[in-house]
Amino acid sequence: MPKVLVDAVETHARLRARGRDAAGPFLIGVAAMLAGGLAASGASAQLSPGVSGSSSLTYFDNDEAMRTLRVFGICYASRHPEDSLAFMATDPASQAEADLYRRMFRRDNQNCLGENTEIAVPVALVRGAIVEGLYRNGTALPANLALSPPPPGTPIRTLSEAARCYTVGHRDQVRTLIEQTQPGSRQELAALTEMAPDFFRCIPDTARGRRFDSAQIRYRLAEALYRMPATSTASAGQE
Repeated sequence: MPKVLVDAVETHARLRARGRDAAGPFLIGVAAMLAGGLAASGASAQLSPGVSGSSSLTYFDNDEAMRTLRVFGICYASRHPEDSLAFMATDPASQAEADLYRRMFRRDNQNCLGENTEIAVPVALVRGAIVEGLYRNGTALPANLALSPPPPGTPIRTLSEAARCYTVGHRDQVRTLIEQTQPGSRQELAALTEMAPDFFRCIPDTARGRRFDSAQIRYRLAEALYRMPATSTASAGQE
């Protein structure tokens, strides 16, 4: 049986900033911790009628940490667009992604974090925050980084493929999610819960019943929207 949703695996990492030169004026002194120090709350998202099984969404309720990560992603994407695009070009949860992450963030001198700020996060969330930053900053997408949805009938094996499967037929909903809600917020969770019946149609039966945190789904959808070719119209994977 093929392994499905392999890019849902969380690899943890840390972003650090130390010293006065790293200061971001409105983030100074923040000690933001994710993935281990956070309490998570959950909400059930039922699949639409006629589809068996259910999956659940959780959200991170440490607003300060998620705001810090969001600001970091927008800042980093603005100051380092080439590195940000190279990071996005790697496969999620791959060795290449992990290796590039270590090269990009190997020093405690992140000038997009406030002085003495540390964020412990899954790499998936760092990637997502940076990709959303590229989208929000209006960074042009190189043609070679565009990703079409899986063709109709193609098995969905990763969360990224599921996100592209959903986004191709729901661009407006994804755009509203990204532009009108904050990562990790209750508003984000409410929007994703409303989107869940159609989104979970893209999830294979073998992955039904898994728990997905809302921020991770959000960021996969953000990347799918950013990288979706304008001409993609097929409702791939949903038949």
